[in-house]
Amino acid sequence: MIMPKHVSRRDFLKTSAAFAASVSVGIRNPVSAAVGNTAQQKRWFKGNLHMHNQWSDGHPLPEWAVDWYKSHGYHFICPSDHNIFQSDELRFDGFGFKNKPSDIAAFKGETSLWKPISPTAGWPKLTRKHVDEAIEKFGDDSVRMITVDEETYVRMKPFAELEKQFVEPSRFLMIPGYEQTGGCPNGQQVHVNFINVREVFPYISAKEPKDILERTFEKGREMYRPDYLFTANHPLWRYYDFSPNDLIALPQIRLFELNNNAIDGKYEAHPQGWKPGQFWDVVNAYRASHDQPLLLGMGSDDRHSYAGPAEGWSVVRAVSLCVEDLLHAIRAGDFYASNGLDFEDIQFDGKTLSVKIDVREEGKYRIQFLGTKKDYDPTSRVIEVAEGPRCPARKIDVYSDSIGRILDTVEGTQGSYTLKPDDLYVRAKIVKVSDKLQDDWQSKPAAWSQPYK
Repeated sequence: MIMPKHVSRRDFLKTSAAFAASVSVGIRNPVSAAVGNTAQQKRWFKGNLHMHNQWSDGHPLPEWAVDWYKSHGYHFICPSDHNIFQSDELRFDGFGFKNKPSDIAAFKGETSLWKPISPTAGWPKLTRKHVDEAIEKFGDDSVRMITVDEETYVRMKPFAELEKQFVEPSRFLMIPGYEQTGGCPNGQQVHVNFINVREVFPYISAKEPKDILERTFEKGREMYRPDYLFTANHPLWRYYDFSPNDLIALPQIRLFELNNNAIDGKYEAHPQGWKPGQFWDVVNAYRASHDQPLLLGMGSDDRHSYAGPAEGWSVVRAVSLCVEDLLHAIRAGDFYASNGLDFEDIQFDGKTLSVKIDVREEGKYRIQFLGTKKDYDPTSRVIEVAEGPRCPARKIDVYSDSIGRILDTVEGTQGSYTLKPDDLYVRAKIVKVSDKLQDDWQSKPAAWSQPYK
């Protein structure tokens, strides 16, 4: 396999034993890494499947955004803009904006999305600053502009042109997709990603989040070919917008965003409310105890502003950097979520989970093995939160502390945990030990393995 150049050590080849890809991860037909008696070599690929640019409400032009990931050592991305795919159809309207010019004749023969430069900043406007950033990086000829009635429109590059500009075999891959965005009449937001698709269907609204998730999942299954992914996005955003109970009721949903779970900037988490780690454990305690496939946790940054560092990504162990192999590995649970740390290896032999941290900075490291016992308390209660300056009105499910317990802790860079007869599943979380709070929601830096049973 050809190695990509100019990437960090975390992204180089990792050789796994033949049983590494045959880990069950709660899947009834585990994937085997062996063909005959010859083990296929796998390696780790770093990627982000949830990001935005000016095709919807992200700040930079699409080429600037894609270049950011490629130049920062990512191997794959999905430009998942809201309710739109970056096709070459001529248009002026999109998520949060309608900008049809007074003289459409000026755009005869043109293609793709065009947005006007706004003299003021604000959601989801295009400013001169972001146009100039793209011109500075790629040159004057890289950005097409047309002025109509003193308003300058900028062309957004479609997916096919971005692929041609940035994709390199064995080094960088773009996967098509979009984020379907909407919500319930009461303001609860339910967002999902469709990965490896090029068509968009209208958002399905309903009174309850569960109904939106279920009907959207079924519509996607009807509309798209089998080789795509469906992810339930950021359940904590804007403010407890869908519940673990929703995914308990929908075992067909296998992927959710674990560490893209910031609350809306003007809100605060409820002291009794679940956090993303407990959300995950609540769903998997139920699924494991009912012999259902476990819920897998993705990492993503859901990036709109590119001013600071990325705060979430997924690292996938696959045979090659192609869409088929990446999606195959994700479905098999052969990946982890991160916001700063990396696993060098993750192995599960059906009983014992063994992990090793890929250490690049001196310091103390900790491995936590988390899970839930078979005698856990499955009951929940509901607290009603009134609308206030720090929160919208919500009904929040509250669960027992018996769900998602620390089963064992290892101080160091490698460790293992063998499932006990009363364990439902186990997952690993790694952190760099510091004086800062290290919990499942805000740990930085940290990384999370998938759950195993």
